[in-house]
Amino acid sequence: MRHCNSVFKASDIWFLSDSEKYASRRLYIANCPICNKKIALYSYFDTSSKAYFEQYFYSGGAVRIKEKLKKDILTTMLGFKTKYKAPYGFKYGKNVEIKKDGKIIAIEQYACDFWGNKVLVKKIQNEKE
Repeated sequence: MRHCNSVFKASDIWFLSDSEKYASRRLYIANCPICNKKIALYSYFDTSSKAYFEQYFYSGGAVRIKEKLKKDILTTMLGFKTKYKAPYGFKYGKNVEIKKDGKIIAIEQYACDFWGNKVLVKKIQNEKE
């Protein structure tokens, strides 16, 4: 999303049900980090004209579009994050060294996802200690 000459991510995304005229409907919701204005970006694919559209709403318009589209919600990104607490989707590994007096005493290996979730997979103790 873009506002006040800055680009930022939406704080929540609503995935909306398809209608007769529109498909792939989403509502991106955020607050501008500079002016703290409420912003909503409504994106959809118009099946009759075969075109993709995006519409921005600010302040009161953002509140009105949220109320209007509330009945069409299939799921939300915040609901998705709370539903899947463990690493979900694409994962990457992260190794953390645990040091004591400048020497490595253990290594912890984590499985992480891009939503901020992580799970300890393995802990390797240094046998010399």
